[in-house]
Amino acid sequence: MKVRLLLALCPFLLIALGYTLRSTAAPQRKPVFSSQYTQLTNCGSGMTRKEERQAEQNGSDIPSRCKGLAGYFIDISYSACSSSFSLSRGDENISLAMQAIDWKQKTVEWRLADGKPFAVIMRVYEYAGNENCPDTGGKIKSESLRVQGLKGFEKIEGSVDARTPNANVKAREVADTGYAKL
Repeated sequence: MKVRLLLALCPFLLIALGYTLRSTAAPQRKPVFSSQYTQLTNCGSGMTRKEERQAEQNGSDIPSRCKGLAGYFIDISYSACSSSFSLSRGDENISLAMQAIDWKQKTVEWRLADGKPFAVIMRVYEYAGNENCPDTGGKIKSESLRVQGLKGFEKIEGSVDARTPNANVKAREVADTGYAKL
């Protein structure tokens, strides 16, 4: 009788033991955060020479396409008053910022967790505007570090005033804290 009772309780005891072991297991380790950079100078257009010639003949500006990480590209397209910065990978497109035609950014910082990119940090300027270009013309009024999450991490968004002491460190903290919350 006692043996039957013990055998009947065995599965329940094993389940309880499993829960106990899981709850006392070591906490998950924190990811190792790091950065890599993409230079925004000397990038190609992403177009063939024939496509570039056709675009020029049609009066279109030639875009810039810089190779990023994990299959992403940093695309810079131009209009009469501004340069539009975005990230692309396949059908995916993430808008970063509109800047002046003569943009001053030289790099984009990629934030990585255990070697895998999850966000970018880009310096963004705000302009006073002028009669020709109300949003991107005139003198620079302010600058900030924009933090933007990649696919799967879209909830990571933020901005840090670039005049803040240790602004780069704080922008990284925005990205890393956002990653930890997801």
